[in-house]
Amino acid sequence: MKFLSSALSALILVFALLCGAALVRHVSLLSIPEDAGTQPLGNLLPETDIRDPSAWSLSKLTLFPQWGKKKSLMAVLVENHEEARPYQRGLEDAVLIEEFFVEGFISRFSAFFDTNHLPESIGPIRSLRPYFVDAALPWTSVFFHIGGSPEALERVETLGLTSFNGIYRDTYYTRKNGVPAPHDAFLTRESAEELLREVEDMEVIAWPPYTTGRAPDAPPAETIDINFFNPKHNVEYVYDKWKKSYIRKNGDQVSLATPRNVLVLETLVQEVGPFGRLAIAVEGEGNALLFRDGKMYSGRWSKTSASEPYSFTDLSGHPFIFASGQTWMTVVDTLAKVKGK
Repeated sequence: MKFLSSALSALILVFALLCGAALVRHVSLLSIPEDAGTQPLGNLLPETDIRDPSAWSLSKLTLFPQWGKKKSLMAVLVENHEEARPYQRGLEDAVLIEEFFVEGFISRFSAFFDTNHLPESIGPIRSLRPYFVDAALPWTSVFFHIGGSPEALERVETLGLTSFNGIYRDTYYTRKNGVPAPHDAFLTRESAEELLREVEDMEVIAWPPYTTGRAPDAPPAETIDINFFNPKHNVEYVYDKWKKSYIRKNGDQVSLATPRNVLVLETLVQEVGPFGRLAIAVEGEGNALLFRDGKMYSGRWSKTSASEPYSFTDLSGHPFIFASGQTWMTVVDTLAKVKGK
């Protein structure tokens, strides 16, 4: 019996080693990028045409469970006034941050969170603008904010989106002592989860929505400067090669968020109305810069309609290749404000 048991154990060990070797060889043939963390396996097949159904024969069979993840996202409007920055919370857990100008050309964030992995607190929460709405579609239709411009509130109602507006749902937002108003409103995980139970059909999307993989060759740019023409608002990113992410400094405040991708889009920005509100072109196309792994890539962005996602390509028309992890997207009126070095 002992002999049979030993022989059986030896056979199992040999079989496991053979299977392991075959798996390693199979994976190596696919040339998987080292940071393909969340990319579906189908996107990694070398030289395949995604329009050919046979190219997707492996796309539904992920070798590792963390690949090909799907998420339900929600968007939270976060203030970026210089008095609010020291109190910002939750940004490090966002999967995507979209940064736009608001009145006075101070920026504000639309931070996207996986509804299944929310931070304890998010904020400070501020009001909505229509371009935040259109830029968020089709990744989410759920917005947490306190107030908004008439155009933004009308846009939400016209499109039938889910708006958890703190003007009417104030009991779900927490006012923190010691934080100067109007920057003292925060959203807790418990409140967000309670409100999300009201959403009957939470959208589920594949994330990330763009191509990820190994960084192609490109000019080095380990420091990024975005000039807002005011030392209180200027932004500097410094690449941390050990963490493979960027340290963001806004004025004199270092952000808790350390994005792996810094994306800058150039578009038309116009000041309209008596309150200095802005009209920012979200649809259309324009120039773009992608920074990742201490490198800079020039290209183009396009968005054919509010309901369609952004498309990002290099100057040859090929999709930008992003690093897996957080992306911080800033929209400016001219790329002349952006310097990579």
